[in-house]
Order: sequence, then C-alpha cells, then structure tokens
Amino acid sequence: MKLKIVYLAFLTAAASLILLLTAGTPSPDTLLTGNWQEESWEYEKVDQTTQADSLSGRQIAESVKQLIAQDLIVHRAEQWRFKPDGTLRLITEQGPGRQLNWKMKGRGHILVLHYNDQMEESYTVAELTENHMVLHFYTEMQARGIAKITFTRTN
Repeated sequence: MKLKIVYLAFLTAAASLILLLTAGTPSPDTLLTGNWQEESWEYEKVDQTTQADSLSGRQIAESVKQLIAQDLIVHRAEQWRFKPDGTLRLITEQGPGRQLNWKMKGRGHILVLHYNDQMEESYTVAELTENHMVLHFYTEMQARGIAKITFTRTN
C-alpha cells in the first residue's frame, strides 16, 4: 500500500512539474507574431567541396542573395510582419511588398509560407526567442547547402 502511495505521489509531482513548465512557455506562433528585420544571410552548411571551408559561416553577398532568393517568395524582403491571423506582410526598400499566409508545422519548428495558394515554401526554425530568430532553407545555388537568415525583432 505504501509503495502505491509513493508511486502516485511521484506521478502527481512529475505531471505537475510538466504542466508548470509548459504553461509558462509561449507557443512558437505567439513568439513569431510581430515585426522582424532581416539582419544577415549566411551559409550555415555546405557540401564537402573545395569551397566548403571558405563558404561555411560566411555572409552571403548581396548579388548571391538575389540569385538565391529569385525563386523564393521572400525575394528582396527586408522586414517581415507576422500577424496573429496567419498573414505575413513582406516589406521591401520600395515599400509594402507581398502579403501571404503563414503557419507553423511540426512542433513549431517548420515555418510554411503560402502565396496565392500556388507557391509554398518551408523554412526550418533553427532559433526563436523574443528578440532573435534564425531560419534555415536548402539552396542549390553556388555551393549546395543550407542558407541561414537571421532576424531581430523590431517595434
């Protein structure tokens, strides 16, 4: 009988701890909502080639960024405004750019963007905090690998 009470107390304590930890953590959707400014594009990982050492972790030049992003929805966007209703406004130097839809998939680690219900892009959310976000996407340009876009939150 005493063993059952100890097990029950342990299970109750563990469940309470899990609920306490998860209740205080904002969801990825909540963290993502707001205005984000692009800070940099970098190669995070590249295939093992002769250029791998020279490209990994290096800033992507503006001309290469334009080549990489030419087929992406986020082409030439500098500010991203995520709204709670699932819309995203991409703002460029020339003014308001495109409006598209966004949603988080998986356990909040995949960001999916939809444009005109035709185009869909997926980004891996590598980091997401209140003021910092890092997205990864796979690219075939120059050195095949993963490009990293770093953002900071703006007001």
